Amino acid sequence: MPASTPETIEVARRALGVTDLAAVAAEPYAQWVIEDDFPGGRPGWEHAGAVLTDDAGPWERLKLRTLNGVHSAIAYLGALAGRETIAEALEIAHLRDVLRRLIAEDVAASFTPPDGVRVVDYGEQVLARFGNAAMRHRTLQVALDGSQKLPQRVLHTIADLRAAGRSARWGALVVASWLRFALGYADDGRALPFQDPLAGPIRAALDAGPQTPTGAVDAVFALREVIPVEVAEDEEVRADVIAWLSALERHGVEATLAGVR
Repeated sequence: MPASTPETIEVARRALGVTDLAAVAAEPYAQWVIEDDFPGGRPGWEHAGAVLTDDAGPWERLKLRTLNGVHSAIAYLGALAGRETIAEALEIAHLRDVLRRLIAEDVAASFTPPDGVRVVDYGEQVLARFGNAAMRHRTLQVALDGSQKLPQRVLHTIADLRAAGRSARWGALVVASWLRFALGYADDGRALPFQDPLAGPIRAALDAGPQTPTGAVDAVFALREVIPVEVAEDEEVRADVIAWLSALERHGVEATLAGVR
């Protein structure tokens, strides 16, 4: 959820006639998915648009991997490129194309979606929502606590793809952008805040190893509380992350995306 800002508080004050210090901007979108397991009967929430399902797992994976995973990708790449908000980051040349490939080639191939749902279509809806400039969702806010978010949002996607013998090239880009963000500076050299429950161990590992893309990947991939073993020991994933991190270090986000084939 976007943070409260002086602007949203003032808009709410004018509309309500009172001050609400927790006011946030909202979007014209809502979705409720509820596991249909009510021992004493249930209300007819489906008549109000809720999805009642016997298995919420596919819906959870749809949201975490498509919506939240893409959100993280935009946040890290956008912050590195100096963009303040998610909507502004989406205007980076070629980023939407790369995100569509992440959704179609990695996310959609990593799990079975709910019946009647196409992951690519859901992804297009996600991109439209994230392009809403009124939301003012800050890249640095979304980038918080990456070590806690990336497993469900990206690393599980990578693990499932690799278990099926598939490439996880675009997921590796997201991991590389997070690592580049953890190094603490943007493409223009400005310092970036790295706020994470595991910031201490991550920074210590990065500082102790060789100051190269390979050294950074080796250092963080050795932290089992961050990277699961099946991902950390996968040489193809490791090579892809090193290649992306090398490109981001050498060229920056915009030139790296422009060179994607």
